[in-house]
Amino acid sequence: MIVYKISSGKIALLKDIFLEKGFTGPYTRVLIKPNVCGFYPPSHLLMKTVVEYFSELSEKVVLVETESTMYKPMNRFRELGYVELFKDNPRVKFLDLTNFDVVKVSVPEGRALRKIPVSRIVLDFPLVNVARAGTHPSTRVTIALKNLFGLVSAKHKYLRYHPLGMDKVVADIAKVIKPALNIVEVPGSILVSEDALAVDIVASREIGVDPLEVKHFHYIAEDRGYLLEDYIKSVKIISK
Repeated sequence: MIVYKISSGKIALLKDIFLEKGFTGPYTRVLIKPNVCGFYPPSHLLMKTVVEYFSELSEKVVLVETESTMYKPMNRFRELGYVELFKDNPRVKFLDLTNFDVVKVSVPEGRALRKIPVSRIVLDFPLVNVARAGTHPSTRVTIALKNLFGLVSAKHKYLRYHPLGMDKVVADIAKVIKPALNIVEVPGSILVSEDALAVDIVASREIGVDPLEVKHFHYIAEDRGYLLEDYIKSVKIISK
């Protein structure tokens, strides 16, 4: 499980990693999921680099999010300056997936959920998961895996899902939603991996959290047939 690590000052190297991993297009549509309705939105510089790269390869790049207890997606895209940032790029669109073409997807051997409501386009097009690592009162950390909770197409998610145990919910979501790429900001660096668990393990250490303290890491590793301790040993960091 490979995680690339680059200095924030060398963000242009992201494009080299994307090419190395075979993200060369052309694409009809690419979805980009920044954590805009949570605590830690990605920086403008990171978003600009990622969106511009994929917009050159795609007919359309769609920034997607669902509403949270605190925020509405379209309001948040404007408040954070993302709408202004991409106003001159006609290929960039913004979409609230809370009620958009929702289907219920079965969770195989779910820990907390039998089905998850998600927008159909999340399953039909490449998904780029963009997060900024931070701590969280319910799940110890919120990074790439927790960011996928923002793709559950439902209102009142806090009341509906938190009582079930958010670590179990996050693990169930990871069985259904499979990003093509995960990009995470940590202090001074950017991490990139096709494996959301691997990038979260590295990111948690970068913010001073022992990955063994994170329950949903254990659940997801176990769902893949590993002990978390063994999965951690399999993660290889390549610095650029």
